[in-house]
Amino acid sequence: MDFILMTEGDTPVGLTHEHRYRELIDEVLLAERVGFDAFGSSEQHVAIGTATVSAPEVLYPYLMALTNRIRFIHLVTLLPTRMNHALRVAERIATEDILSHGRVELGTGRGNTTLALRAFEVDPTENKAQWREGIDLIRRAFLEDPFSFVGEHYKIPPRSLVPKPLQWPYPPISAATGSPSSVETAAELGIGAIMGGFYLGFDLVENLLKLYDETLAATSHPYPITPRKMVTISGGMHCAETTVLAREQAKPLFDMAKLSTGAYERLSTLSKDYAYMGAVKDVDFDDEEYMFERSQGFLVGDPDHCIEHVQRYVDMGVDALVLRVDSLPHDQLLRSIELFGKYVIPRFKHPRNVVRPADDVLADIRAARPAHEQALRKFQTEQNLLNEKESVQ
Repeated sequence: MDFILMTEGDTPVGLTHEHRYRELIDEVLLAERVGFDAFGSSEQHVAIGTATVSAPEVLYPYLMALTNRIRFIHLVTLLPTRMNHALRVAERIATEDILSHGRVELGTGRGNTTLALRAFEVDPTENKAQWREGIDLIRRAFLEDPFSFVGEHYKIPPRSLVPKPLQWPYPPISAATGSPSSVETAAELGIGAIMGGFYLGFDLVENLLKLYDETLAATSHPYPITPRKMVTISGGMHCAETTVLAREQAKPLFDMAKLSTGAYERLSTLSKDYAYMGAVKDVDFDDEEYMFERSQGFLVGDPDHCIEHVQRYVDMGVDALVLRVDSLPHDQLLRSIELFGKYVIPRFKHPRNVVRPADDVLADIRAARPAHEQALRKFQTEQNLLNEKESVQ
């Protein structure tokens, strides 16, 4: 299980974006120290609340220079042609891969807000096809030298990508997947699938995970594959000293969830490719027990409660958890990152190194004594028989 810290630089009223970005940097540096595997941010444009990171390709290299181990994943780079030309994405990812010494990954998507799509004049009935062509173009640019591409949205004559990425065959690629159709597409392409984000419960995510595995196994892949099952905790992860305190502090996250999903229903009416997003209208964001424990949108509690929650994903076969840690006061975010890194991550990364209560260890020692004494008796009997045999000879 990989643990990916996600923050979108949500900036509260009264604070400046400059200060929030400085806080974000501190949060990422702490995440590296306490054991998170990767950091990622979404690419959000002209967003009102919940997110301010519009240029992760600028933010990441700054953080790469300040870190040594943690990886960086774009969650996600938008591939409508009016937002990001796929060839420019390939160039940027290759450059980041070099600057980070091979620590970058490319998550991709087509956009999930009408604010951004309309601002860039993106047709929501065409951007899925543009995303699909963009994936092929990026992989071809990474693999073939020279490469070329002819499709509906891209027509690239023979060219050579400059620079080339470090990771072979290329940095891991994944896609945001909210519907069964998009999960199947990711598996057919042999790229990772980033699932979750709709607060519709664990059963939906579990079914999507099974669909991904089945489709991946049933598909022949012309390109090298980078499969990974990733699940997003989109409402938020918040870890505190007690579950009561964690829940109390995390309640403002419900407002963020309502705001961020408010556009989903509108978008679902604009294109059949987004129709599945309309299901969020049935979620009761005021049902605290459902939201915290059953919606799959939150991971909130003390370290022990968080461990139980993470184990559920492990049992499902999830490869990586994307944990949104944002939209709360900076001091609470830092404490949450610290507690999760110190007490939750080691249970899944280094369980043998986790210090156990002395009473538990002593109980196990006592329980093991009969087997040990039996082994001693068996050994002594065998030695006596051997000695008798030697004396006879």
